[in-house]
Amino acid sequence: MRSRASFDNKALKIVRALDKYGPKVTMKELSEILKIPPRTLRYRLSGLRAQEYLQPFRFSTREKRIGLGENIVVLDLSSNGKSFPIEFFEKTQAVGWYSSTYGKMNGFLANILYPLESPTSNVKVLELLKDAELISDYMIFDLFTYTTKGWDFSRFSSNGIWTWNWQEWYKQIDSIIDSGKTDVVFEIKDENQIPFDSKDVLLLKMLHENANVTQKQMSLKLDLPISQVRRRFQRLQELDVIKGYKPIFTPFRDTLTLMCFIESLDSIAQILTCMYKLPYTLDVYVESTNRIGIRIRLSTTDIVGFFRGLDRIRHLADSLSVQILHNAVSFESLRLYDLYNATESKWITHSHEYFRWLEDWLDTR
Repeated sequence: MRSRASFDNKALKIVRALDKYGPKVTMKELSEILKIPPRTLRYRLSGLRAQEYLQPFRFSTREKRIGLGENIVVLDLSSNGKSFPIEFFEKTQAVGWYSSTYGKMNGFLANILYPLESPTSNVKVLELLKDAELISDYMIFDLFTYTTKGWDFSRFSSNGIWTWNWQEWYKQIDSIIDSGKTDVVFEIKDENQIPFDSKDVLLLKMLHENANVTQKQMSLKLDLPISQVRRRFQRLQELDVIKGYKPIFTPFRDTLTLMCFIESLDSIAQILTCMYKLPYTLDVYVESTNRIGIRIRLSTTDIVGFFRGLDRIRHLADSLSVQILHNAVSFESLRLYDLYNATESKWITHSHEYFRWLEDWLDTR
């Protein structure tokens, strides 16, 4: 756990309020809600950010609704002594982030974008790497939608100490399995691509650049009246392109990120019910009604406790694998919006120049 001296009851109230009210709450409003003088509030926020308890707000968006798909890809590196070209990730804007990973596959895990009109474009790239024996295998998870479950703040004591007991989760899992009951509604709506234009893309880019951007600032940048900006924003929310904002709270100093890939024909809802009992924030990625990915960031002292819980769930899954992520490299999320070609009204991920670079690189090996 981090130093406890700076994370007291008042700090916890600030974090909970930010999590509840989101990026649009002003300093004045937050001061009135918490009944903390603005000067004291600014000082407290500065301290929480300096110690990395708080991260900048980030909006959650679904680009698949506007024609841009996303694959989560896991690469198993070859054991033939050939070094893998890290430039593979850095040379193309199609990669949003990547991380070294160990698990069922040992190599890298990355999210790689693709235009919906070319659903196999990433397979083409990966097959080139496999033919060159730079990877021995790969796994592709096609992200259809995702949701985020936030922190359960009741697990913090009044002085900011984490009080979670893993034995409680084990009992909850056993109870859920014995009863067969689920409290997670799991369904996938058949959602088609919506009509959109370059101004919608620019609006989303501005949200990723600055979650606190005002509609007046958007109006100036988009060259649209504020009323039209407001209508566009509301439409993108109603059509589930803008899903909300992600949790910004990071209470642990030493952490590891785990990605669990789970397949089950009959028990996905039951598995998710078990996972949702965890008080940690979870990112739940959905490919289909029987295949999901769960991303969780844990204190290193909690890893064993988590795996013991997975042991209790394992029999519900037809397939369950875990990748341990470390040394992650994230690129600016806004760069994905530069992939939209307004002139041609389409997304261009792997450019011709990128394919030429990749083929030339492979020719030299």
